[in-house]
Amino acid sequence: MKSLLQNQEENVRRSLPMFVKFCVAQSHLGLDGFLFELPGEEFGATPEDVGNGVRRLLKVLSDADPAGVHCMDKSYVSKRGWCFEFDGCTFFVTTFAPCYPDTHSRFNFDSENSFVLLQPEESFLRHNVGTDTPHTDWENPRTVRDQIRAAYRRAGRPYSIRDTLFYPPAHDIVKPLGGDPEQDVVAWWDHRGDSN
Repeated sequence: MKSLLQNQEENVRRSLPMFVKFCVAQSHLGLDGFLFELPGEEFGATPEDVGNGVRRLLKVLSDADPAGVHCMDKSYVSKRGWCFEFDGCTFFVTTFAPCYPDTHSRFNFDSENSFVLLQPEESFLRHNVGTDTPHTDWENPRTVRDQIRAAYRRAGRPYSIRDTLFYPPAHDIVKPLGGDPEQDVVAWWDHRGDSN
C-alpha cells in the first residue's frame, strides 16, 4: 500500500502536463495562478507540516522542469536571489493552511486542506501591483499593493511587512504562526531529519 506522501507526489506528477500548459499559456491568457491542494491531515496541522508538503511539491515540479533549471536543487534556496522557477517562469509561492487562525494572513477559511498557490511574477505586472516596498499608505492606499495590504488589515488578517526589500523569498513561502518573520522562519526547504 502506498503512503500518503507517495500518493501526493504521484498526484503532483499527474498534474505536470497541465502545469506545463499553464506556464506556456499564462502570459497570453492572463492567467494568475495555479493552485495545488494538499491533504490537511498530513500537511496542515503545523507550519512545519505545511512546509513538508510544500518542499515535496516543489521538489517534484523542480525535478521535472522542462527548462532544466531544477531550482530546488540549488544550494541557495534559503538565500536572497533564489525564487521558484519552472519552464522559464518565475513564481511567487504562497500557502494557506488549517493551522493558521482567522487572524493570520495565511488563514484558509476553515478548509480541511492546505493550498499552495503558484502565481507567475508576470501576473503582478499585468495587474499593475507596482514595485515592492516596505512602506504602505494605510490612510490613502493608492497603489494596488497598498490596497491589498489595507484590505488584509481591515479584514483582521494583516500580514507582516518587512522593513527591507532584501530578504530571501523562500522565508515567506510558509509563514510561522506568529512572532517575528525574520526570526521565526519555517525552514520548509530543509529536509534533514525527514524520515520520508
